[in-house]
Amino acid sequence: MLNSPEPRRSPAIRLIRFLRLVYALPLGLAIAGIVGGFVLGYGWYLAAASIGLGLTILVLTLGSSARSLRGTASPQGMRFVQQHGDRALAKIEHLKTTGTRINDAYVTELKLVVAPPNETAYRAPARELIHPLRSVAYQPGTVVVVKHSPRYPGVVVVDADPPREWTDRPWQVGVIGADRTPEPEARLGNAAGRLAMTAVSTLVIASALLVPIRDDVLGQLLSPPDLFTADDLRTAVAKLSAESERFEDLTVESDQVRATIPGAYLSYRGGTVKRDSSSTSAREKQFAASEVNFAAIPGLVARFGGDPADARVRISREDVGITMTVRSGKDSNRELVADAKGVPALTADAFTENGFREVAALLTKSSGRPQAYEAIIRTDHVEFQVPGPGSGTSDDYDWHRGRLVEHRPSPIQPDPGAPLFALSDLSPKALPAILAKVDERMPGFPRDKVSVALRENDGTWSLSTSVRDEYGRGIDVTASPDGSTVAVMPTR
Repeated sequence: MLNSPEPRRSPAIRLIRFLRLVYALPLGLAIAGIVGGFVLGYGWYLAAASIGLGLTILVLTLGSSARSLRGTASPQGMRFVQQHGDRALAKIEHLKTTGTRINDAYVTELKLVVAPPNETAYRAPARELIHPLRSVAYQPGTVVVVKHSPRYPGVVVVDADPPREWTDRPWQVGVIGADRTPEPEARLGNAAGRLAMTAVSTLVIASALLVPIRDDVLGQLLSPPDLFTADDLRTAVAKLSAESERFEDLTVESDQVRATIPGAYLSYRGGTVKRDSSSTSAREKQFAASEVNFAAIPGLVARFGGDPADARVRISREDVGITMTVRSGKDSNRELVADAKGVPALTADAFTENGFREVAALLTKSSGRPQAYEAIIRTDHVEFQVPGPGSGTSDDYDWHRGRLVEHRPSPIQPDPGAPLFALSDLSPKALPAILAKVDERMPGFPRDKVSVALRENDGTWSLSTSVRDEYGRGIDVTASPDGSTVAVMPTR
C-alpha cells in the first residue's frame, strides 16, 4: 500500500481547511455577538454571541478529543492508515488511560507488539476509545487486529471491524525489532501560520457580521468621540435636535448623550441616534436646545475636576430655570451647578467680607432691587425679602451655596408702608464681628448653626442672632448694620 494515493478531498473541504473556517466561523460569530450585543447593546447580537460561544466550545472540545485520540500522529497519517493500511496482528503488552474522557469512554494508550506477516515485528503505541464495558477485550495479552503502513512508520490503528479470517489467525511472533513511534506531526512546524490564518479568517467573518452596525463600531470603538469637546458635542446636539425640537432633559457623558423628549427616550452614541422607548410628557419641563449654551460644558467639566470620563452633565428645567448640573459617577456628594448660559453658581462663604459682597451683589442683580424689607444670613444661605411686582407685595430671593438663586413669592407679605433698607448700607464687617462675639462667649459653637437677621424694630435697623447650645444656654447678639457696635445679652 506504499504507493496508494493520499485520500483526495473536494475543493470546498480544502478551502475550509486552508481558511481554518471550522474554528474561524464560530469565533467570528462569538466576537461579533459580543461586540454588537454586550458592548454596543443590540439585542439581536446577543443571540449570535450565545450561538458563537456555544459552537466555539463544541469545536474546541471535539478538536481536543481528536488530538487526544491520535496522539502525536498526524491527521493525514491516521486517515491514510485507516483507509489504506495493511492489516496485522498485535498483542497488547500494557495500557493506561490518558485522563481524557469522551462521554463514558476513556482515551486509552495501548503499548502493542505488532507482527506483520513476513516482516519483523516491532513495538508501537496506539490510542483507542474504550468504554468500561469493553475493557475486557483490551487487557494485557489480548491479541487485536490493527492497520499500519510503511508510509507512516509507527502509526498504528486498531481495526474496529476486521474480517473473520484475521480474527481466527493464530498469534505468531519472531524477533522483535526496534520500537516505532509516530513522527511528530509535520504541520506542527506551521503552527504560527495556522494560528495567523485562523485570526485573519475570524477577523474577516466578525467584520462582515458587524457591517449592519458599522457606524456604531467605528464611532464608539475604533474612533470614539469625546463629547466634552465643543465640536463633538455640537454634532451630537444637532443630531438629537433633528429628532425633536423640545427636550425634557439631556444628560451628557464623555461618550454618549441621553435625552428625554416628548413621548420618547433618545440616545446618541458613536454618531448614531436611537429611539429607545416611550415616555410620558411633562410640558412644564420642556426646553429648546437653543436656550442652552452647550459650548460652556467643556469648561464646566474642567472646572469640576477629576476624571472627565467620570463626569455627567444633566441639563433640565428647574424652579430656578434651566440648569446644568455636573456630577461625579463615583462621588454623589460632588456637584457643580450652572445656569443655561454656563455661568457657575456662587460658592462663597457669606460670613466673610468678600463672600457677603459677592452674595449681596448676586441677589441684588437677580432681584433688580437695591432695597429689602429684611435679610436672613447664614454661612451658606442668604435670603432677601424685596418689594414684589405689585403694590404691597414682596418676593423672596434665596442664595444657597453652590445652587442657583431661587425666586418665589414671599409667604409673608409686609405691612403697608413697611420700611426698606438699602443693602449698600449693610457693612460686610458687621457679620464677622457678630461671629467673633459668639465665638468669644461660646467657644467652638458651630458657625453653620448661626443665623443673622436684618430687621427694623421701632424705627431702628439692626442685625441680631440668637444661639443656644444643647443644654439651652446661649446668648443674643445685636449689632448695628455698619458693624460699629456689638451688644451681647446673656440668657438662661
